[in-house]
Amino acid sequence: MVVAARCALVASVLVGGTLPSRPVGGQDVEPVRNVIVLIADGCSSEQTTLARWFKGSALALDEMLVGGVKTYINDSVIADSAPMGTAFATGVRTSDKLISVGPKPGALRPDLEPSESLHYRPLATVLEGARLRGKSTGLVATSRVTHATPAAYATHVPSRTLEEDIMEQMVYQSVDVVLGGGKDYLLPKAEQGRRADGENLIAVLKSRGYAVVEDRPALESVKSGRVFGSFAMGPMAAEINRPRTRPQEPTLAEMTRKAIELLSPDPDGFFLMVEGSQIDWACHANDPAHLLSDLLAFDQAVQVALEFAKGNGHTLVLAMSDHNTGGMSIGNWSTSKSYSQMGIDALIGPLKKMNASAPEMWRRLCAPRDPNDVKPDQIDPQAVQKIVEECWGVQLSLDEARQLLELAGRHADNPHNAFGAMICPKWTCVGFTTHGHTGGDVPLYAFGPGRPVGLLDGPEIGTWTATALGIDLNALNRRLFVDVAAALAGAQVSVEEVEPNNLVVRIALGDKTAELPVNKNLLVIAGQSIELEGLVVHAKDTNRTYVPLQAVQLMTGQPVSLPPIAR
Repeated sequence: MVVAARCALVASVLVGGTLPSRPVGGQDVEPVRNVIVLIADGCSSEQTTLARWFKGSALALDEMLVGGVKTYINDSVIADSAPMGTAFATGVRTSDKLISVGPKPGALRPDLEPSESLHYRPLATVLEGARLRGKSTGLVATSRVTHATPAAYATHVPSRTLEEDIMEQMVYQSVDVVLGGGKDYLLPKAEQGRRADGENLIAVLKSRGYAVVEDRPALESVKSGRVFGSFAMGPMAAEINRPRTRPQEPTLAEMTRKAIELLSPDPDGFFLMVEGSQIDWACHANDPAHLLSDLLAFDQAVQVALEFAKGNGHTLVLAMSDHNTGGMSIGNWSTSKSYSQMGIDALIGPLKKMNASAPEMWRRLCAPRDPNDVKPDQIDPQAVQKIVEECWGVQLSLDEARQLLELAGRHADNPHNAFGAMICPKWTCVGFTTHGHTGGDVPLYAFGPGRPVGLLDGPEIGTWTATALGIDLNALNRRLFVDVAAALAGAQVSVEEVEPNNLVVRIALGDKTAELPVNKNLLVIAGQSIELEGLVVHAKDTNRTYVPLQAVQLMTGQPVSLPPIAR
């Protein structure tokens, strides 16, 4: 399609006052050198209480408790990770499943209804701002790095399901340290990956100076420079399984420590986001074994960050969740009459017997077949009895094993959910109300200079982080995301699919022509490929393409003079 340019060069306000100029309460916050954000996906205070009882001593999080975070999003009382990650990364409340783009039409309340100019518009993130301020940047996760939370800090797409686009943007975003799973979205289908566009992004990373590492020893050997750790084809192993099933994978604490080691020498400072991704998955499955191991692994990562911050003195540490998952409770229907006599052993004893996650139990039941190819009615109930006793210390009757398989059949997409749903209510003191998310506030933890205190709205995490990093988010948006058709008077702008799943923006302005590959940070003009300071993003829902102001100035022949983004 061809779009006529509508007006002269535009660098005006693009987000219409949606970003507060100050954090909550109008409090001024002095910028710090470093900010570390740690997110326990799908977790709230009931889970941390259980983890404390299970550990038998205080958590690293405990000394940092300062308040809470509201978790509603633009169009739902109950949040998904994509819009909440967006709020934390951009300071803007957006809609379900969107990744760091403005909300779609429709809101919970009239005061939340977005302006049309904000619909699906890419929103600059604190990571992008930190990078433009000269700071080193990093992302760490135990999921694929293309999952919603890490994606929200580095990419801009209209759906969290677009993991091919997310990975491409992440590779071209120039993040200094990226550690997690997701190798499958770096490789084309012809090389056992998932990419339909045929691109080998590992080759791209290496050409851009990254060390690409795939196990703990390789990660430990990196002493400086950019690194992209891709430790699993999909997500990394659940912590409870990792020592047996994938011992070569680093722990979350090890990845956090290495990220800090690589980022902290930068004299301008750094920004790092660390996610304990699988706490959420454990709660979705009502799986206390997976939950406790991954939550305690997250707490160890918090301890690493806290120790660095205490020694450094110029680091703000923020830790929180994006929402609660599972509606977990200490106490369930089986304890309705006995709750006031619950001892520690009654609570913790059954959980101490668990040595595998529910998905791992299901995988072992189906082995050597692919679990996706096995239906519950093809599994021997006696095998269920054996695996449940071996992995969770529970002796099921044959009839109970049959009931579990019947329940697994009703959880067609996640048959492993049957373990927690059936076993927890009868054999543990832990309860769950849902396999989905819940809508309550979550605890806020903070340490360091300028730490927030009190109950914050979700987007205020983003504005507080930006302020601590010395970033003006409105100025950052004006610099990184200009509507190219509106900015170039008289230009002909078209967006074409030149290869499968690969869009290119073509611009003709006078005697100049240029190409900008979508999802990359490149401008091809006059036979030269110029690396831009930000990504090219096409919003298909509004048919608008956004480019860095730098690209517009290069197209118009102006001297490149970019406005400051510092507060």
